[in-house]
Amino acid sequence: MNETDIRIEHIKVRDLVPFAERVISTSVEGQFVPITMQRALAHANNPYSAKDDVALLVAIDSDEEVVGYFGILPLLLREGKNYHKVHWFTTWNVSSKVRGRGIGGALMAEALSLKHDFLIVGSVHARRVCREYGFWERDPLIYYWLDPAGMTQLNPIVWMRRGFRKLLRLFHIKKYIEINSPAAKTLANAVAPITRNIFSPRLARIEAELSKGFQFQEVNTIHADPKIPPHRPEVELHRNVDVVNWMLNYPWVVESGLSVTESLNYYFSDTRRLYKQIAVEVYDTSDHYLGFAVFSASQQGEKTVLKTRDFRFEQPSYERAVLALALHYGREFNAETIELPAEAARYIPGKLHKVLLQPKERIYQCMPKSDDSPLALLWQEISFHLWDGDMAFS
Repeated sequence: MNETDIRIEHIKVRDLVPFAERVISTSVEGQFVPITMQRALAHANNPYSAKDDVALLVAIDSDEEVVGYFGILPLLLREGKNYHKVHWFTTWNVSSKVRGRGIGGALMAEALSLKHDFLIVGSVHARRVCREYGFWERDPLIYYWLDPAGMTQLNPIVWMRRGFRKLLRLFHIKKYIEINSPAAKTLANAVAPITRNIFSPRLARIEAELSKGFQFQEVNTIHADPKIPPHRPEVELHRNVDVVNWMLNYPWVVESGLSVTESLNYYFSDTRRLYKQIAVEVYDTSDHYLGFAVFSASQQGEKTVLKTRDFRFEQPSYERAVLALALHYGREFNAETIELPAEAARYIPGKLHKVLLQPKERIYQCMPKSDDSPLALLWQEISFHLWDGDMAFS
């Protein structure tokens, strides 16, 4: 089989759910599939989608089997009071039976032929491939992982392996050293309960201090956007409360046992042992609505991660509530990692900041449809946020 044996079909939003039902119903255990039902339903109900939008490209071989796919999700780019439609790349994968035969490249070429303004936040491999296609790239967005046990920074085996890596670089020796070795993980698992108990009271005091003046209420849907803050960026990716509630109502990930594609070969997130979304509205002591925050708690293997998914407040100073809530739910779910935006991480005091926080980078890439398209002209002006990503709350 070669590229000429493959045809690429455009699956539009209006046809996506019937297409997913047909493909999934005829699949057998372990079969390669291009979409899950929860993603199909989410795409179909996206408030930014039109029925004729292309939501999925699928590569189909001569046996009528799907062997590759490419997901596309529309959103809005806001420039002051003007809005421009742009699109995320959400998924891109090729079946192992046809890898190395140009199918992935054909899917990318087909996507680019749609002449949309495209954005992507991808894996290291996806970023490398996109660079080869000439995608533009921005300086990374910095965010943080908080380790309540501090073992990311305090593990002596990690220290030694980092030191050894630096020594090799000093002598220009190119050898990859895995920082988180099995020995490092074993030591961390043994010591983490002790160090967590040491740091827990200090984090609890920070949470209590940051919570002063706030009231919190868990909700199923966010009732309203907060008042437009004076510090609102002029150019950003638009995501109002309607979109946040769409993501809450149509999650892309569900808990094990709740997805009809769990036994099939879908590369991207489908199910996890634990997956819960938590939406919280924040009020002051006079019941004045200040804003909202959304988190997800998920478990893969034995590790539980709490992620900050979205937040919006009237004033920047209210963003300290994000850290208070993250610490609260991190403790409730006994999370080994808490993902925080820089706006919240800055409320961790200096010494604890160095010990418990690990800076991370998110890299955004784009391919404008033309040199004078809205995305091309505004690319360097966009204010990115942690909630900007190429996937809904997954």
